[in-house]
Amino acid sequence: MVQSVVLSEGELDGRVIEPGDFVADTEAFVDVRIARSKGKASYSMIGPGVSQNAGQTVNLAEPHGFNVGAASMPNGVVNNPHLHYTAEVFICTGGRWRFSVGEHGDQEFEIGAGDVFSAPPWVFRGFTNVGPDDGWLFVVLGGDDTGGIIWAPGILREAAETGMFLSRSNELIDAHLGQSAEDVLHPLSPEQLSTIDSYDDTELAERTLREPNLQWSDRALLSSALGREHRVALAPVLGHGLTEDRRTRTPIPGPHGFGIEWMTVAPGASTGWHRHDDSQVAFLVDGDWEVAVNGADHEVGRRPAPGSVVSVPPGAWRDLRNVGAGEARAAIVTGGDGPTRLTWSDDVIERAAAAGFGLDAAGYLAPRDLLARSWSTAPGQTNGSPTRGE
Repeated sequence: MVQSVVLSEGELDGRVIEPGDFVADTEAFVDVRIARSKGKASYSMIGPGVSQNAGQTVNLAEPHGFNVGAASMPNGVVNNPHLHYTAEVFICTGGRWRFSVGEHGDQEFEIGAGDVFSAPPWVFRGFTNVGPDDGWLFVVLGGDDTGGIIWAPGILREAAETGMFLSRSNELIDAHLGQSAEDVLHPLSPEQLSTIDSYDDTELAERTLREPNLQWSDRALLSSALGREHRVALAPVLGHGLTEDRRTRTPIPGPHGFGIEWMTVAPGASTGWHRHDDSQVAFLVDGDWEVAVNGADHEVGRRPAPGSVVSVPPGAWRDLRNVGAGEARAAIVTGGDGPTRLTWSDDVIERAAAAGFGLDAAGYLAPRDLLARSWSTAPGQTNGSPTRGE
């Protein structure tokens, strides 16, 4: 168990990244001068991502075990085929996007708001904004060090015609600025291309989760047993994540190094005080949120603007609240491939027990009268009230 972490107001402020704090990087990649790609913008909220621009702005550099960024670009603008060494998951919160897979983009499909696509490592992928506005894609990348990217050979050749090259250390070289383009990264050879992976349409469909296909659970957290004040529902996307519903099944298969779940909170409700040992980031997509940390006796809170990105460190008590009149929705990213075991405040534990519920030895919600012993002392669950200054 990670030692309990207490955040000052200033420390919490540094972990709340509002839309006004997002910094667009329009020089992040080698293809930015290709005509069809002019106007694309990349953002690095947590970690450097895969940007090839040494001058990029990173809002929060602290390692999380994953990177968080975003992409936005006008209608018709293209992000060209490239591949990643680690997981890349696209969470669409606005607009409509056409994805193309393969060196020449022969496989195509579209996603819209609420959809998620997990692009496999070692596969060329690109995307085009086919919606009416700039749209918005949050992107989660596996690992603290993503290893950079490899561009499809034709893209490096096109970029060279615009005066843009990559060095062997994967940094941008701009010939228009007088930078030497003698020792540059060359396009992959046919032999090298033969080692790149491919996926058929069925396999790609398995890595795409449409919003109408989300499977929601309103018994995903121990606190949900307490009634209206904790009306919270979770829908799994990939990985184990936070859920304490033993019947939850992950739609997108395979390890990613993190888990993703959609969360909805009813008006006036909250998750209740809890903590765990994994890094966690919340994309506050819709609604009016309050993020509180440290526990009831030492509470520090912020009410971020809709669309904000909030990081809560391992060991910190947290309570996510809907302070608006409508439903609040967020995408929750939690580090690690294993289940995240929550520690609940004494208040939640005692009230859930009084309501007849607890957690079994595997950490899943269960009727208390079926548990072998009081769930509050069951394996994997400790009493650790944040009101006691821990």
